Amino acid sequence: MKQPFDCKCRMCWKAEEHIKHIVVGCTTLMPSEYANRHNVASGYIHWTICKLLGLLVSDKYYKHLPARAINVNGTTIMWDLPVITDQTVLAN
Repeated sequence: MKQPFDCKCRMCWKAEEHIKHIVVGCTTLMPSEYANRHNVASGYIHWTICKLLGLLVSDKYYKHLPARAINVNGTTIMWDLPVITDQTVLAN
C-alpha cells in the first residue's frame, strides 16, 4: 500500500522520520544540535562538580567556560578530552 506522503526526515532526507531518528540518528542534526545539547548538559555537570569542590565559578552555569583539565586534591576534572581505556568505547 502506497503512503499518501513522504515519510523521509525533513532535515537529512535519508531515513524515515520518527522519534528515534530525530533524537539520535539524523546526520544533519548530529554535528550541530546534538553536539550543542551534549555540551550544555555536560557543561552544567562540569560547573556543578567545580562548585562542589570549592573552585571559583560563574554564578550562572551557562556562563561557565570549562578548562580542559583541572587537578584538585588528587581529582582530575576533564572537559572534552579523549580517555584511553582498555576497552573500545564508541563515543568520546
